[in-house]
Amino acid sequence: MDQNKSKRLLREFVRQEVKEYFKKIDGYPIDKVYNLVIGEVEKPLIEETIKYCAGNQSRASELLGISRGTLRKKMKQYGIF
Repeated sequence: MDQNKSKRLLREFVRQEVKEYFKKIDGYPIDKVYNLVIGEVEKPLIEETIKYCAGNQSRASELLGISRGTLRKKMKQYGIF
């Protein structure tokens, strides 16, 4: 799959899920949606990337586009070992 198609698929998936989320909360007060979404997405993104890279943190950080130090900090933050 080419990278542009992959980005479009991910973007559309996220768009649809956010729409569904807003429908489901209908009227419930929420704030800081950005932090909520990032908090829910970041941990599984890191976990699955590390699995995909067979535990290789250098490769995972490269794939994620973050430094290895940042990856380790986030792993500690989310309790990923």
